[in-house]
Amino acid sequence: MDGLWVLGAYLLGSLSFGQIAGRLRGVNLAERDTPGASGVFRQLGAGWGLAVALGDILKGALAAYLSTFTQAPWGLPLVGAAVVAGHNWPVFFGFRGGGGIAPTLGFFVFLYPALALPAVALGLGAAGLYWLLYWRNHRQSWYPIPVGAAVGYLYALWALWPTGGGFWALLLATSLVAVRGLRIARKL
Repeated sequence: MDGLWVLGAYLLGSLSFGQIAGRLRGVNLAERDTPGASGVFRQLGAGWGLAVALGDILKGALAAYLSTFTQAPWGLPLVGAAVVAGHNWPVFFGFRGGGGIAPTLGFFVFLYPALALPAVALGLGAAGLYWLLYWRNHRQSWYPIPVGAAVGYLYALWALWPTGGGFWALLLATSLVAVRGLRIARKL
């Protein structure tokens, strides 16, 4: 039964709200940018970017809710990894998806809000400092959000270390986000 929850999380993650928003606007985002919230923000504007981010965060939260029904100790980590994998490589959209940050955020804010919210604050603070001190003058380098996310992920991994399944879920999700991020960076 746990395998069905993992498959369901992957299919849920494969609902690429960035691709859907692009199609609603007559644009194939996968040809222009990364079809996640940040790519939608750059290509379609702040309103569309925010809507996609909220949709992606909510699908992560829904997957976290589904993980509460798993029974095996590997259920939670695999459901978390599956929703991020579906977002990054969506079966419904030619395996061309976003970077995985928003569904990871939704998944862990749902399960561990006291830990995830400080990680988000640290990540946003790091992204803001990076933008202020470096990126606005060197725009050919890494975008601020992935840089801030790396700080948030590292803090959350450190803070989740004693929790067992939560740590392994975040480690798997972080690995998938890192793989996708490095592939995106190579294209730039």
